[in-house]
Amino acid sequence: MTWGAVLVAAGLTASSPGVSGAEDVPATPGGEQHHEVTLITGDKVVLLGDEVNTLIAAPGRERTVFHSYRRDGHLHVVPRDAAKAVSQGRLDPRLFDVTGLIEAGYDDARRDTLPLIVTGDGEPATAGLRVGQPLPAVGSYAAQVVKSEATDTWRTLVSRASVRKVWLDGLRQPSLDRSTAQIGAPTAWQAGHTGKGVKVAVLDTGIDQAHPDLAGHEVAEKNFTDDPDNTDGVGHGTHVAATIAGSGAKYKGVAPDADLLDAKVCVSAGCQESAIVAGMQWAAEQGADVINLSLGGGDTAEIDPLEEAVNTLSAQTGVLFVIAAGNNSRPETISSPGSADAALTVGAVDRQDGIAPFSSRGPRVGDGAVKPDITAPGVDIVAAKSSSGTVGTPVGDGHVAMSGTSMATPHVAGAAAVIAQQHPDWSGAQIKAALVASAKNNPALTAFDQGAGRVDLAEAITTTVTAEPASLAMGLQKWPHNDDTPIAKTVTYRNDGTAPITLTLSTDVKGPDGGGTPTGLIGVSPAKVTVPAGGEAAATVTADTRLGSADGLYVGSVVATGGPTPLRTALSVNREVESYDVKFDFLDGSGAPAADYYTSIIGLSNSTFVFPYDADGSFTLRLPKGDYFTSSDVQTDNTALALLPRPGLTVNADTTVTLDARTAKPLKITAPDPAAEEALGDVTVVRNHGDRQASVSTAFLGGFGPDVSIAHVGPELAAGDVTALLGAQFRAAPDGDKPVTYRFAWSQQGKLPTGFVREPAAADLAEVRTKFGPGPTGRKFGHGGNPITASGVGGWAWLPDVTSPGEAISRVTTDLAWSWGFLQFGADGAVETTLTSPERTYQRGGSHDERFNDPVFSPALPESRSPYLARNGDDISFALPLFTDRAGNGGNSAVSSARTALLRNGTVVGETMYAGNGLFEVPAGAAAYRVETDAVRAAGASEFATKVSAAWTFRSDTATGDEYVPLPLSVVRFTPELDAAGSAPKGRVLRVPLTVQQQEGASNGRVDRIDVEVSFDDGTTWTPVPVAAGVATIANPDAAGYGSVRVKATDSNGNALEHTVIRAYKIT
Repeated sequence: MTWGAVLVAAGLTASSPGVSGAEDVPATPGGEQHHEVTLITGDKVVLLGDEVNTLIAAPGRERTVFHSYRRDGHLHVVPRDAAKAVSQGRLDPRLFDVTGLIEAGYDDARRDTLPLIVTGDGEPATAGLRVGQPLPAVGSYAAQVVKSEATDTWRTLVSRASVRKVWLDGLRQPSLDRSTAQIGAPTAWQAGHTGKGVKVAVLDTGIDQAHPDLAGHEVAEKNFTDDPDNTDGVGHGTHVAATIAGSGAKYKGVAPDADLLDAKVCVSAGCQESAIVAGMQWAAEQGADVINLSLGGGDTAEIDPLEEAVNTLSAQTGVLFVIAAGNNSRPETISSPGSADAALTVGAVDRQDGIAPFSSRGPRVGDGAVKPDITAPGVDIVAAKSSSGTVGTPVGDGHVAMSGTSMATPHVAGAAAVIAQQHPDWSGAQIKAALVASAKNNPALTAFDQGAGRVDLAEAITTTVTAEPASLAMGLQKWPHNDDTPIAKTVTYRNDGTAPITLTLSTDVKGPDGGGTPTGLIGVSPAKVTVPAGGEAAATVTADTRLGSADGLYVGSVVATGGPTPLRTALSVNREVESYDVKFDFLDGSGAPAADYYTSIIGLSNSTFVFPYDADGSFTLRLPKGDYFTSSDVQTDNTALALLPRPGLTVNADTTVTLDARTAKPLKITAPDPAAEEALGDVTVVRNHGDRQASVSTAFLGGFGPDVSIAHVGPELAAGDVTALLGAQFRAAPDGDKPVTYRFAWSQQGKLPTGFVREPAAADLAEVRTKFGPGPTGRKFGHGGNPITASGVGGWAWLPDVTSPGEAISRVTTDLAWSWGFLQFGADGAVETTLTSPERTYQRGGSHDERFNDPVFSPALPESRSPYLARNGDDISFALPLFTDRAGNGGNSAVSSARTALLRNGTVVGETMYAGNGLFEVPAGAAAYRVETDAVRAAGASEFATKVSAAWTFRSDTATGDEYVPLPLSVVRFTPELDAAGSAPKGRVLRVPLTVQQQEGASNGRVDRIDVEVSFDDGTTWTPVPVAAGVATIANPDAAGYGSVRVKATDSNGNALEHTVIRAYKIT
């Protein structure tokens, strides 16, 4: 491993490198889970919680520049040499979404490959690429990159013209008693329409075909997952299948005589996208009439492979895809692939036809189109339980209740099967039209909530008049609106009855504020149409946005009356809010249009977050009026890079923004020792805008070198609005066996420098001498320091090799505080242990001592900007370092097993498999709580603290306000004097000072008594030891071994604690 390529970002900061995205900034406790993720470039990112991150460049990439930012709560790390391909749309941005990769289970602890979907011509024979399932429906194939060979593989993929795009093969998530009657299914059954002979494919977690409700329904199955067979070990797919086609052994599905195709595309962790596409293809090949997808994931304006597969297969085969809208509750959160044009997208309602609080709302991302198309019951739906299932609330034997748009979707799929039986010659588009046309509208909801309304099968089987398309996206009308050209769209009505029918047409549309619309803004003509038997008639819908004054989205329906029930065609039009054309010009060092540049444009007063690129060095964006932060750089030749941040861009007119590399001046920092070698350069910019914050951090592995420059672009802002941190770190000649580093950092407020040259003198620095306690053999160790501004903005650190035990010397500037870190790497290069110090400040010319990695390791409360145990409303968050060293450096370790549980009045209400970490939802009101946690260190990680257990009891009530409220939490720290090996003499008395730490801001009481026990057989037997004046006295045995300690204490408010540390110290 090349240690010059390792960086770590400070973890105690409010705004550490990579925090970006103009997000609200709540005060929430941070987690301490440890994850490692190898990117497609081969570079490795290590996360501790969601703030501390370490970068390890792949071999041959030791001088890589990295950009990091945060978007929608997810940390992204993008190597600059991959950024252009991302901006050009050739690399999926999710490949660099470190948080998302961990959530999908694609971190290094769980996978040694990275799954991809490659769109292009042919299959490249590339070393390190394992080609998998062909996906002809989307002109792609599934593949896996071997992480150890990722660097060469990704270079080959992005360099080949035959490869149009590389996608992450991500994961989507699986998003009946009275519900069948609610949608009118019994009426259809009485008419003989039960779905008989219709094939419905269920793409889900598998189907338990042995369940009595499903016996005899399955006609084919195929497994597209890594599971050995189609067994439904989750229970989701069985529940969905029974809602569609349950025979009525106990609960009857909507289409009880339909045939089922079982395509297993999901496991407990989720549904891999390539498996979903492959399952779609197989279902279509099997002759499916309807395909149910009770799953989904995040959508973008771009058409992704799942959406493309839905649209392509629908057009090619006539199959109808019925897909869940998603469970994200908020506007503009329709999931993909339910966002596909051809999909019949389903939201969820309760038993009173009110929208379910979890159901995703429209409009669709990107174009403002109406989605969902329809709704169905999705709250507390009772259906079959898989014999191996783990989800749902039991309802009698063999059945469970579940809620979600996953449960609403099979109601509509079953209804589609019934219509397909009734009209065997109809295409999927015609079935969709019939179900939408007959839906029961809820006047209290908008089309973005419900589409046309709740599915009404009783009405659908008698409906003879339908409309196409199912909804109208009238498009965007650019601001200002005095000269808008009216938009016209056609609705075609079809009459499958035996007599002509006359329809009276009107519109029912609400404006952006939920009120009515001016007369004439949305109109339909003619006012009446007569549709002949077996024929069609058309009407024109016109949006004239010159009328009215309110800007934004208008949503509603064209309403056709004259039949048994009103027929609604949902529509939307976007009367653009005040917006302007902003032209961005990028110029290189010669003043010519730049070909190699990277920019991010982040909205501070809206949700804009884009990375545009055009090869001619110029592009124009349409941006809403407001404030923006742009971060750009221009490559001026093979080595020179100009940084051109503009933290303040106000858009209130058409304008041109020029990013000219010639305006940048040198960014150069030198060490007092001319022989010192640059190891790291760091520029971090944080922009505050009200309660929102955006930042971009750029890390230069190998330092800035001679050719990096910087310029502040745009106006200077108020001091509190912009914080810039600039730093550099150097490798100097060792002092004997002690590595020596220079670490420099400065901060500026209100603006960035144009040019930044610093040559700190030796007399201006503080010297920090750090000693390291005993570490295991066969390991490597790194040590770094992160600068931190007064407002909590943290910089990066370089980690040179150190020895443990050993010593290192750092010579630092004193303008900012520093937080120190110690990392232990296992034999395989993975991070095994992290220790992080609280913030330290130093005096110019002073000498200071620090210590790391000394036992006893135990739970502790290091200084933190967030509480360790806290409650927000009825969520309790717990995140505590269990392996903090003697000096109080917060410690985390690789573990072989771990558990954290929360008990309420003695009953477990939540449990995680993390060490000292969990977020738990609890019932409202006051109760007695107990947090329990334990962790067993990974084999070989340390001979000390091989197992740590702890528990706390306290009372808590519902917390008011938006912030997390600290809860009572105390720990007892053990600080005996041990030798350099962590040992105490055998046959001698060991004095162990005890220190109580309590969480600030909580209702802790006074701790008057502490009981301590010792064990010399790894916790098999325990012996009480005397405690006086805050010191425990332990009589060590005559034999060598280890001492383990256990402590219990209760404070004056009744809060209690107990900690156990196995092998706290060595006896020699």
